[in-house]
Formats: sequence, C-alpha cells, structure tokens
Amino acid sequence: MASRTPDKRQAMVLAVMNNKGGAGKTSTATNLAVAMAQSGRRGLLIDSDQQANATEVLAHGRKFYAQYGHTICDLYANARFDIREAIIPARAGDTDIPNLDFLPADPTFEKTLEQTLTRSHREKILYRHLQTVIGDYDFIIIDCSPGLNLATGNAIYVADHVLVPIDGGSFALSALEVMLDFMDEINEGEYKRFSVFRNEYNRSNKVINKFIEDQLEQHPRLKGRVLESSIRADQTIVQSQVACIPLYYYAKGSLALNDYRKLARELEEKTQKEVA
Repeated sequence: MASRTPDKRQAMVLAVMNNKGGAGKTSTATNLAVAMAQSGRRGLLIDSDQQANATEVLAHGRKFYAQYGHTICDLYANARFDIREAIIPARAGDTDIPNLDFLPADPTFEKTLEQTLTRSHREKILYRHLQTVIGDYDFIIIDCSPGLNLATGNAIYVADHVLVPIDGGSFALSALEVMLDFMDEINEGEYKRFSVFRNEYNRSNKVINKFIEDQLEQHPRLKGRVLESSIRADQTIVQSQVACIPLYYYAKGSLALNDYRKLARELEEKTQKEVA
C-alpha cells in the first residue's frame, strides 16, 4: 500500500486470508470487526469472497445481495462506481451494529473477477476505490476468499497487515507456504506485514498442538509473527455462523468473545508499531 500521510486520518486496513478453506476466515473477520467496533472505533468490513458468507452474517442472511443493492461486484465492474453506494450498516438480524459498516459480496463475484482479468493495473482496483472512504474509518477489515485470485491479490496490495488464521486441520501449514509465496509476488519482494494465530484451538489436542507449534516456531518467515492470542474451539461460534448472526449477538456469554477482544488488542498494538 502507498505510504500514509501523517497529518491525515486513514483507516488501518486488515486482510484476513488463508489459502486453505475452513480455517475460520469469515468467523474471524466478522467477530473481530464487531469486537473492534465495540471498543469505540469506527469500522468497515468488506466481503471479498464469492461465497458471500460474511454477507449472510452481516446482511441478515441475504447471500445473493445483488437482488437488494450494490455489492463488491460493482467496484470491480466499474472504475467510476462510487463505493459509498455499496456500503450499508452492518446488521445482526434486524439490529444495526454500532460503529460498523459493511460492503456486501454476491456469488456472481467470481464471474465479475473473470471479466476483470484483462484490465490494466487490476491489482489496484480495490485500493483506488477505498481512497474515497479510507479517511472515514479507523479500521477496514477484508474477508478474503480461500483461493489466491484477483480479489485476494487486491486485498494484499491495499492491506497494511494480513492476518492468517491457522486451524488444527491437515494442510494448514502447507497452505500457509503457498500463500506466503503469493504475498511475495504481489509485493514484488518479501512480504513482512503479516501475522498468524491459532484458530479453533483445542487445548486437549496436545499432540497436534505440539506439532503445529513446533512447525510455526521453526519456520524462518514466522519469527515474531505468531500472535499470543488464539481463538478457542467453541460450538457457539459455529452455531452463530449457521444462524447468520455475529457471536456477540448470538451468545453474549460465550467465552470465545474474550478471545476476539484479546486478538483485537494485540493486533492494534502490532499494527501501531509497524506504522510508527
């Protein structure tokens, strides 16, 4: 991303991504955004995934949102489109979520991306649109698709920091390796503004936990980039996603909410140091 102007407010842009499906990108993006908004910061969450799962959670279950209004598809289809026309209040069911706006996706996004591949400077599409609103927010979170496609490349280009959830499933670490190579390609050099954290962490799985922790510790690219925060395995997280409601509005007593708050605080400290 281009350098910041010191005397001008600009949102901190976080991209949540992992090349592996099922690592918890959408649950991380949506619940982290709510936690950050509850701390008093004004935010925008962008659904940049053709699966439109975040749209289901934050737009009252409207997965095919193009039937109701503008989506991220309009940003990639029209260089002159005003991004503000696609931004709506984030919602938990019928309730607006304070301090949080949302930019929906739609399953047709995949086709839109295919039609955009011939455009020049196509990796800068999202960056250019965000310049209109980046001064309106304290943070912007981008929920990325599991594939390393044009939308993911755009998210890497515009992001101040990339957040990578690592679950306990197979291929979690090999997917990370592929993603690091992709980040380097977009950055045209070694990409350093990223961190990883354990998601769906189950303390009772001692063998797999020890294996993953050893692999993360030994990886030459991950020194100082493994966060202390982790998100525990909690059925209420899964249930809230099925119900298409952020965790806080589904189960306010869930212990996992404390995990998201801790992750938000740690990320804020880390990104502030990177900008300084």
